[in-house]
Amino acid sequence: MLTSRLTHHPANQAIRLRNVVCAYCGCELNAQNSTKEHVVGRRFVPKGKLNGHWNLILNACGTCNNRKADLENDISAITLQPQHGEAHPDYDDASKEEARRKAASAISRRTKKPVKDSHESMKLSLPFGQNRGVNFDFISPPQIDERRAFELARLQLSGFFNWITYQQDENRGYWWTGGYHPLMMVRRADYGNKILVDFANTVLNWEPRVLGHTAEGFYSICIRRHPNAECWSWAMEWNGSARLVGFLGDGAVAKAITETLGPLRMDQIELGNGDFVRFRAEVSLAPEDDRLFEPWSK
Repeated sequence: MLTSRLTHHPANQAIRLRNVVCAYCGCELNAQNSTKEHVVGRRFVPKGKLNGHWNLILNACGTCNNRKADLENDISAITLQPQHGEAHPDYDDASKEEARRKAASAISRRTKKPVKDSHESMKLSLPFGQNRGVNFDFISPPQIDERRAFELARLQLSGFFNWITYQQDENRGYWWTGGYHPLMMVRRADYGNKILVDFANTVLNWEPRVLGHTAEGFYSICIRRHPNAECWSWAMEWNGSARLVGFLGDGAVAKAITETLGPLRMDQIELGNGDFVRFRAEVSLAPEDDRLFEPWSK
């Protein structure tokens, strides 16, 4: 149960800000450049999933609004795709159909092809003994361009930070002090990797400033404040299949924490004659061990 440290917002009501500067770039808004912006894009999650659920609505300039929509287009399509041949178990028939539709219409910015045709492959040939070799073929589902993903995360974080710093008498919110420090983006099959688990455990006792789930669980956000420094942790989950985490604010504090996380486990196969292959297997996470979006340590 949440305590008074967090204010409950009605699950079925939108949060509406009337900000007079763009929540993303800070430019002055006027009748010519101001647009209504949904921080959780209505088309970012499956169609209809935000009906009757909260969203953060604010004002943004047309340039930022269009840029964010462009980022959402292919990232939404990719995060809705099945992994390892199976859809997320919470996807209903409508969500699966939406995933198929988006895969056909959205263009991957990595491959320049429709998402449905954007599976990526890699061939690896390695020596094995005398005059012999071993060939490996790797095929992955469509991949998100990491730079674009962290840019979209930064915009969403800017919206939420504007909300928690919003001044009614000024009709504006503010941004964090310091830098933006993305740490990691992982797909669902790797939610249990050592860095992500250590991150969740490390920040769990920080004061939660935003803790939200909406769109029937297709979007989650968490922002926590460091107890003694100008530093915030953040985490978000997109469409039940991708998690992104990082820090805001004091870069030295973020770097010091990051150096305590992990390391990721690497396995090695010896091929003989001094040859070897190193690889990292994905690590799944049991629901009962998932602490990333818990309010605080129990």
